[in-house]
Amino acid sequence: MKVIIPAIALPLGGGTKSLVNIADALVARGHQVEVLVVKRMPVHYPLHRCKVTVIPQLRKEFIPKGDLILTNFYTTFKPCFMAWPRRCVRLCQGFEPDWVKDRNFALWTYRQGVPTISISRWLDKKLLRATGRRGVVVPLGVERAVFHPGAGGKKSGPIKRILYIAREPRGYHMKGFGDFYRAAQLLHRMYKGEFIIDLVCPERSLQIRGVHCHVIGPQGPAQMANLYRGADLYVSSSRSEGFGLPVLEAMACGTPVVTTNSGGVMQFCRPGVNAIVTQPGNVRTLATGMLTVLTRPQKAHQLAREGLKTASTLRNAHFRQRIVTVLERLATQLKR
Repeated sequence: MKVIIPAIALPLGGGTKSLVNIADALVARGHQVEVLVVKRMPVHYPLHRCKVTVIPQLRKEFIPKGDLILTNFYTTFKPCFMAWPRRCVRLCQGFEPDWVKDRNFALWTYRQGVPTISISRWLDKKLLRATGRRGVVVPLGVERAVFHPGAGGKKSGPIKRILYIAREPRGYHMKGFGDFYRAAQLLHRMYKGEFIIDLVCPERSLQIRGVHCHVIGPQGPAQMANLYRGADLYVSSSRSEGFGLPVLEAMACGTPVVTTNSGGVMQFCRPGVNAIVTQPGNVRTLATGMLTVLTRPQKAHQLAREGLKTASTLRNAHFRQRIVTVLERLATQLKR
């Protein structure tokens, strides 16, 4: 089977990470994979096991034929659909109509009757409401060889560490950095002890006024695992997540989690059991959730223990096996 993946670019981010994972899983199963990247676009995830083709523009005349075209973002769909309408599959990693300006066009890409794959039940329900059709759900998984608690258990000191992935607000407003910014300032007034926020900033350095922050640049998987393990708390303030893999990675490292109900995280989050879950945009409840973890050791321990159990059931190996099996079946169906 030959699979074409129109990526346009391979920038930093969870969506790209998943695409690279899928491509690698297909190659490992013996399939051909060709990833399309537009000339002069960033490539931060090099692919060594499959063919990478640089194309002048993402237009139908530059889309090669494959047994299956795995479109994975609303901007990649139309040229592929125009070129090979009977070979397209729509991979949904996040419901773009929730945040992109051209909402109607994003909806159009889901309404052309091609098979869809979603990475969470929440996304599949979104697609059902938007199109009247269900697709296949293949939840992501965590790489347990990398993301694990480590030896010796977590050693918490008097100064607490909070880990947060801070995406550029102008380009990633749905990640809710502004909400976390205000919640961190509120926590600073509420919490009697000391804490440091480790801000992982993939795009540019960000700060929170009046709060002690340690700014960290882009990190690889092993480095992120060390950051999770070293944190007393991981926080996600996103307003929309197709799955929320960093939340699961934190759980796998034995770190308590406070997260917003951003959609896809409810695939595996159980409020009050393996995570404290708040409503998106509610700054006070986000700050209160963080305060709970920092001041109630027994609750923090419970969240960490249950999070570990959850992460053990969602493994990357299972995702890789399942996604390749689904794509193989769809390729067979599309040939008929």
